[in-house]
This record gives sequence, structure tokens and C-alpha cells, in this order.
Amino acid sequence: MKIDPDRLAELEEERRFLLRSLDDLEREHEFGDVTDEDYRTLQDGYTARAATVMRAIEEGRAALPPKKPRRVGVIVASVVGVVAVAVLAGWLVARSSGQRLEGQTMTGGQEVDSVTAKLAEARSLLGRDAQATAQLYREVLDIEPDNAEARTYTAWLLALSSAGASEDIAALALDEARAGFESVIADNPGYADAHCLYVVMAASILPEPDLDLAREQGELCLASNPPSEMVDLVEPFLDSLPTAATTP
Repeated sequence: MKIDPDRLAELEEERRFLLRSLDDLEREHEFGDVTDEDYRTLQDGYTARAATVMRAIEEGRAALPPKKPRRVGVIVASVVGVVAVAVLAGWLVARSSGQRLEGQTMTGGQEVDSVTAKLAEARSLLGRDAQATAQLYREVLDIEPDNAEARTYTAWLLALSSAGASEDIAALALDEARAGFESVIADNPGYADAHCLYVVMAASILPEPDLDLAREQGELCLASNPPSEMVDLVEPFLDSLPTAATTP
């Protein structure tokens, strides 16, 4: 079946909508907001539609021209990035969770401000619920548009969202993520989180990895006084990147 990229993008969005709807339906049923009969009827309908859409997506992808084979050096960087994506983000969250943010009180008896509470909740959800995490960061930015953490992790979530998306949607997400990282770094040049996450995006998430950018950001990450655990992760990651001589 021949399908144009725009239609494929629409199908991808419909699939996400249907899967979210099934999750919402499950929660509403658990809380008693939906009767058993309505639950079964709606679940059957959503499931049938989702199956149809997913078959159309698979057929459409199969009809697309094959992607250009990736270079050996790029594949090496991507394999390393699989580990770095998970571990690097984990250390960054652990580190930032221990920091006292602007506006947070030193005493335990006072209620934390809205931004501090939202950031803490976002960190706890990072890696587990991308939608909820992104929403919390948007709420922080509504209050503090210049908040470096919210801007950085919004860019990071955009980069991660490109995985599995259609080519057009992935390209848009990566463009926005790259612009987000560049903006944070310009405004907060010593903020390690932005540099360190940008390393992983540049080397392992971009469809055409930018290894020079990854090395540059890696050096800036290490120069931004990250914790020792971060150094132990980033240094081997940078050492594993192929050199120009090994990437024809």
C-alpha cells in the first residue's frame, strides 16, 4: 500500500491518541467513573480502531523507500548512547534533586513554592511518564519562562520523543530540542545538565550524529563541575566516540 508521509504522520498521531484513550478509560473504570458495560464497549471500539491504524502504519512504513545505511562509527556511538540515555539522565536527576532551587526555603516547616514543588514532581516522573513530566515543565515555564531546568528537560523530552515517530515529526521535535539546548546554554553557559544531555542527543539521538558537537558539549559538561559519578560516565562515553579516521 502506497502512503504519503503526511498521512503516515496523521496515523501516528491517531495511534497515540487511541493508546492514550485506552489508558484513560482504564483509569476511569478503576475509579468507577465508567460502568462495566460501557467500559467493555469502549475498550472494544478503541482496540479495534488501534489495531486498524497500526496495521496501516506498518503497511505504510513498508512501502517507504529504505533508509540510508548508517556508518559503522555511528552505530558504535548509538550503542553506547543506549546506556548513556538512561544512566546520564538518572544521575542528572539525582544531582538536581539534592539542590536547593531559587525560592526554596531552608527550613522544613514552610511550604515549598509552586515552582519547587512542580520541579520535584517532574524529576520523580522523569523516565516513567513523559507526558506528565512535560506538562509539569510547561507549568513551571508558565510561571518562570527562564527556568533553566524546565527548559533543559523540555528539550530533552522533545529529543526522546523523536524515537519511533514519523520522519517529519521526528525532525521537527529534534529541531526544537536542539534550539532548546542552544538557548539554555547561551543563557546559562555553566549549567551542566544542558551540556551533558546535549552530548547524548548529538551522538546518539540525531539521525545523522554530530560527533564534533558531542565532543564539544562533553568537554563543557566536564568543565561545569558535575558530580564525580557524572565524570565517570561522560569521560568513557566521549572516549568511545569514533574518531574522524574511523568514520569514512
